[in-house]
Amino acid sequence: MTVNPLKENTFIPDRTFPINVFMVPGEFGRHWHDHIEWIYVRKGQARIQVDGSFEQLDQGELAFVNAKQLHSAVRLAPGTELICIVFNEALVRGSGLDITEHHYFVPYLNQPMKWPTWMRTAAPYIEEMNAAFSRLLVEFTNKQPGYELLVKAELLRIFGLYFRYAEQSTLQSPTRSQKPYDFSNLLQTLRERYQETVSVGEAARMVNLSPNHFCKIFKSVTGKTLIEYMHMLRVQEAERLLLDTDYPVTEIASLVGFSNMTYFGRVFKKVRSKAPSAIRKGPLRPLADDSIMN
Repeated sequence: MTVNPLKENTFIPDRTFPINVFMVPGEFGRHWHDHIEWIYVRKGQARIQVDGSFEQLDQGELAFVNAKQLHSAVRLAPGTELICIVFNEALVRGSGLDITEHHYFVPYLNQPMKWPTWMRTAAPYIEEMNAAFSRLLVEFTNKQPGYELLVKAELLRIFGLYFRYAEQSTLQSPTRSQKPYDFSNLLQTLRERYQETVSVGEAARMVNLSPNHFCKIFKSVTGKTLIEYMHMLRVQEAERLLLDTDYPVTEIASLVGFSNMTYFGRVFKKVRSKAPSAIRKGPLRPLADDSIMN
C-alpha cells in the first residue's frame, strides 16, 4: 500500500493576502502545513485530531491548529459541516513596531508557550468568536471593496478574544494539560532531523513514554510507525530536490539520509509509487493535492 506524504501544499489564491476558507463536508485525512488554521464546527459533530490530542467537537465549537501541527477530522454525525480558515501568520503579525507582535504572537507562534487547542460552547467569548467567524466568512465570500480590511479585522478580533480566553484558562487551571500526549515538539524535531537515525527509545524519551507504549501512541497520532514517518519525511525532501535541483540521484539519496542507493530507491518507490528517476523525467502530481480543502 502506498504511504502518502502528510505535508500539504495548501491552496492560497492570493499570496499577497494569504488566507483561504474551506467548507468541508465533515472530515479530512491527517496532514500538516506551514499555515495557521481555525477549524469551526458549523453543523453536526466531529472528532478532531491536533497532534496527539483527539477531541469530539459539537456545533459551534472550535479547534486551533498552529503551523506544522498534524491534524485530521472524522465526522460523527450525518450532515456535519466544518469551516476551515487557513492563513499565513504574516496576516496577523505586526511590523514589530507595536506591542501586539512581541506581547501576543511571537511567544506562541514560536511555540515556547502553548495555546489552548479547543474552544467549547461553554467557554467565555465563544458567542462573540462565532459571530466574528460568520462575518469573516461573509466578507471573504462576497469580496466587496475593502473586504481584505474587514477579514483581517475579524481575524484579529477572534485572536483578541482567544488570547483573553487563554489568559483566563491558564490562571484558572495552571496545571491542566492541554494534550494527553504532547507530540508537537517531537514531530517538529523529527522534521528538523529527518536525515538522522532517531531510535524508538530516543523518541519515546522525548515524550516521556515507554518504547512499547510510544509505538502504539505514535501510530495512533500519525497513522505510521516511526520508521515509516521518517521515510516519508526523507522522500518528501528527496522529491523536492529532484524537482528543484540538478543534483545526481545518488547525491540526493545521501543528502536526505540514505547511505544505500538500492534501499533509497526501494523506500522512495514504496512511498511515491514511482522510482526517483521517473519523478525527475516527467510531470507528476504535487506532493499534496491542492484541491483538498486544507
